[in-house]
Amino acid sequence: MSPTTAVMRAARRPARARMAGLSLIELMIAMVLGLIVMGAAFAVFMSNQSTFGVNEGLNRMQENSRVAFELMSRDIRAAGGSSCSNMSVVESTDAQSVAFRDMPVTGAANSLTVVSGDDTSYRVVDSTSTSVELDPAQFTLDATEAFRTGDRLLLCNARKTFLVTATSVTADTVNYAALPGGYDPTDDEFAPPAAVVLARFRDVRWFVGPNTRGGSSLWVSRLGGAAEEVAEGISALQFQFLEAGSAAYTATPDWSNVIAVRINMTLQGANVDGQALTRTASNVVSMRSRTL
Repeated sequence: MSPTTAVMRAARRPARARMAGLSLIELMIAMVLGLIVMGAAFAVFMSNQSTFGVNEGLNRMQENSRVAFELMSRDIRAAGGSSCSNMSVVESTDAQSVAFRDMPVTGAANSLTVVSGDDTSYRVVDSTSTSVELDPAQFTLDATEAFRTGDRLLLCNARKTFLVTATSVTADTVNYAALPGGYDPTDDEFAPPAAVVLARFRDVRWFVGPNTRGGSSLWVSRLGGAAEEVAEGISALQFQFLEAGSAAYTATPDWSNVIAVRINMTLQGANVDGQALTRTASNVVSMRSRTL
């Protein structure tokens, strides 16, 4: 071998050494470190997923409770109220009239019943003991827009209130069975004719019941009609009542003396990490007809 060849071989040896790959130990260390990083990233991802699920469930529960409280509060505030004076005496004697007069709001386990006159009332321009004539200026077309045969209605003036059932409705007239004693609301010397109004009667029952998805929901039934689902995930309702002159809420009040209702609601959300989200919310509602 010539001296030149020997020198060239010696010069090539460091280059081969620099081109050598990773050893098995180095490769295993790199894989372990990579797995640790991937595991940490996966743990962070799963934690974020769990947090997102919890927040989404809480947001849904909060929205359901807000809707439920708002709709129930609207009915409770109006309980026992009408467009006539609170001094107007209920003269009819059927069960709904007695409830409107003495027990406009009643509660039981997971259930609340509220009766009142509708917020929208219509001015009566003339009447007899069996019919009222309504102001046509209140309707785009005629009275059949607001009333139908069979509707339960509150008819009242400054002195007397009656709960009647519409037997027929025409363009500007609503007919019903004769009032006691042949009373004519616009022909009362102690009550101004301009104070006579007619409104729909509201009889509303709020309750908790099962839904078709295997859970429970808040339902409402109006005038004994089919129940409508309002908000899902509500598993229990509890009602407490405040009487005039008292500072403590009770579950068994003198119904005729109730001025406010406290609603305690238990809500249940979707399962997160194998456990169901459960929260309790409360809201206090004053009865407008008793506090004004």
